[in-house]
Amino acid sequence: MAVISGIGGSVTFSGGYDVNVRSWNVSLSAESVETTDMAPTASYRTRMGGLKSWSGSYSTFLDDTVLPDIDDKLGGAAATAKFQLTDGSGPNIEGSIIITDIAVTATTDSAVEVEFTFEGSAAPALASS
Repeated sequence: MAVISGIGGSVTFSGGYDVNVRSWNVSLSAESVETTDMAPTASYRTRMGGLKSWSGSYSTFLDDTVLPDIDDKLGGAAATAKFQLTDGSGPNIEGSIIITDIAVTATTDSAVEVEFTFEGSAAPALASS
């Protein structure tokens, strides 16, 4: 088993790569639904699995190609995005996402960054290539 480096990773939409991607993260989660009745065994709660969801964020450096595109990505219809772990030949996570938040950060000692926060719509595809 080989360890995977983040170097060469990318975020791709159907219209092309997002430029200057600095980092990204994806989280998968599942709800826990309580099923405890009025007479629980040994006073312990019981649970069953519920709905699954996924969400995350990615960060880019701001330039004149990213800036005009910011507002177009906020809200609206879900867009297919692929989160590539390598330079295109390795594992990826792909699915429809909705951008729910955009934050621009400017500091005196770094390039200006834009962070896009998203929620997945339907199941993501987890693939090895």
